[in-house]
Amino acid sequence: MKHSLTFLLLNLFCFGAFSQNNNSKNLYSIPDSIKAVAYYAEIKMTKSGKSKKEITGISADKAVLGLAYYKEQKVIIFKSGYFHGILKFMSYGIDVHYTDGSGCFWNYEWKENETYPLLISTASDSATNKTLYSGYIFLPHEKKWKLITTFSYDSTFSIKFTGNKTHKKSAATFSNRWLLRSNGVWKALDSQAINPPLLRHMSNIDSIAQQKADEDLYGYHRIKDSTTYQDGVFYQSLKEGTGRLIKVTDTVTVHYKGSLLIDNSVFDQTKQKPATFPLERLIKGWQIGLSHCRIGGKIRLYICSGSAYGIRTRSATIPPNSILVFDVEVLDAKEKIPK
Repeated sequence: MKHSLTFLLLNLFCFGAFSQNNNSKNLYSIPDSIKAVAYYAEIKMTKSGKSKKEITGISADKAVLGLAYYKEQKVIIFKSGYFHGILKFMSYGIDVHYTDGSGCFWNYEWKENETYPLLISTASDSATNKTLYSGYIFLPHEKKWKLITTFSYDSTFSIKFTGNKTHKKSAATFSNRWLLRSNGVWKALDSQAINPPLLRHMSNIDSIAQQKADEDLYGYHRIKDSTTYQDGVFYQSLKEGTGRLIKVTDTVTVHYKGSLLIDNSVFDQTKQKPATFPLERLIKGWQIGLSHCRIGGKIRLYICSGSAYGIRTRSATIPPNSILVFDVEVLDAKEKIPK
C-alpha cells in the first residue's frame, strides 16, 4: 500500500549475457546511482551443443536463466549457482521441476533461430537481509510470460553480480537488452534496443491453473469460520460496521495487517496512524473484498495470487504467486467527487 513495502534496493547490479565463446563474458557494470533490479534480453540460439551442463542465457550474480538440455530434453532452466548464505526456493511456475542441482527446469521445446525474451527480476530487503531472484521467459507464440521459479538468498555478505559462460559448442545472439532501475524506469543497454518489456502479472500461461492451485491451498489451510468467495477472494466479516457499504471509487482510511498464507509472516501493517488511499489504486483483491464491508467494520481477506501481485517480483517479503491475508478495519470512506 502507499506507506508499505519499502525495501532497500540493490546498490550494485551487473549482468552477464552468455556469448558464443567458451571463455567470453559480456558484463554490465552499473553505477550505484542506477540501482538496477532486473535485466531483460532477447536470445536466439543459432547452434546448440546438447550438453546437460550447458545453459545459454543471462545471469545475475550466480543466478543463471536460459535455454538448456536436461536429461536429453530441451528445457528452460533457472539455477541458483553457489552462494555464501542460506538459499531457499520460494515459488514455482506450474509443471516446473527440480534439477539434480540447485535449480529448477521447465520442459519446453525451444527452437534454434527463434527469439526468446528472458527476464531476471530481483527484490531486496535490508531489514530481513533477504534478496529474491525470479526467472521468467516470454513465450513468443502464446505471447504470455512463464515464471520458472523464485528463490531467496539470505546473507550478510555484500552482493556482487558477475557473468557466466556457455559451452564452447553453442552459439547465440542477444538483442534488445534492458536494465530496470528501482524507480521503475528501463535503461537500454543496446543502441538498437526497441521496446522495454512489460510484465503483466495476469498475462501468463499458468493463470488459470494457478488460480485453482490457490483455491486448493486456501481450502487446505481453511479455518472453520464461515467465509464467502468472489473472483479470487475469500472474505470473512470480523466486525459489522454501522455505516454504508464501501465503494470501489472511495478513498478509504483503514488500519490493516498483511501476511502470507503459507507461513503467516507479516509483510506490512499500519502502526499507530491509519493509512488513507484511493481504493481504485490498490490490488484487485482489496477492491473486491472491501466492497463487502461497511464503514466501521472489520473484514479478513484471503486473496489468491491472481487478484494480488500474480507472478511479479514485487518485494523480498512477497514472493510471486503468494496468497495474501489482510485484516482490514475501515475507519472512514469518502466518495469520489465527480469532475
